[in-house]
Amino acid sequence: MNYVLLAVDLDGTLVTDDKRITERTRRAAAAMTERGGILVLSSGRPSRGVWPVARELSLDQRGGYILAYNGGELLDCKTGETVFSVEIPKERIPQIIGLARRHHTAILTYEGPDIITESPGDPYVQGEARNVRMNVRPVKDLAAYIDFPIVKLMMVGSEQQILKLEPVVRKALGPEFSVFRSEAYHLEILPAGIDKGTGLIKTLEALHIPAEASAACGDYDNDIPMVKAAGLGAAVANGCPAILEAADCVVPSNEEDGVAFLIERYILEEKP
Repeated sequence: MNYVLLAVDLDGTLVTDDKRITERTRRAAAAMTERGGILVLSSGRPSRGVWPVARELSLDQRGGYILAYNGGELLDCKTGETVFSVEIPKERIPQIIGLARRHHTAILTYEGPDIITESPGDPYVQGEARNVRMNVRPVKDLAAYIDFPIVKLMMVGSEQQILKLEPVVRKALGPEFSVFRSEAYHLEILPAGIDKGTGLIKTLEALHIPAEASAACGDYDNDIPMVKAAGLGAAVANGCPAILEAADCVVPSNEEDGVAFLIERYILEEKP
């Protein structure tokens, strides 16, 4: 195999629009890992929101990794161990939550199996809960409640609301934070220098794999750093214009087994 590691986004890329993994994709992933390839599930989701997909692909048995929180945390699926993780400075958490309150935008983070938020009934919070298959647990004062390490905070709202809020939050928080949209309705807030690209680079360093032996595939703006960091950067055909332009190659859409095609053609070097 020319590429021994594949980092792949989940939503809009690996899974279909109704959050399924197709049989062809399942077979291709199994063939890759059985031949010694390493599959890294790279997502903006929290690690608990990625585990169901990892188990469905048997990565807990065959081996593989979860690169969660848009590059903020790497887990070994076979051992369950955390390889690396970042943390938002505790003293800045009230400021971030205060920004969300002032702009009347729901904000959330994660604790164990739960999404925690002051806005449990918000439709975008509920959408995130469905997406990551986690419970929503309301708290009265999120800033006062958080007394444990968190990797990220996320503001959620309409596409127009998030677009308008992104530059405001980025300016308010300054260079100590990475602020970006991971989907049209999600505004991610992580420590500076954290994105899927830096996450992939740290993963490759931890596993002693050269960048040229890696491939990556995604569909949205937050996947672009990862696609650029990999030896082969791919975008699914349903990707946003920016990632289609940034990618080395474009594969079929997430509804047309694009990731399976990528594995078959470029990693296993089989004719699909």
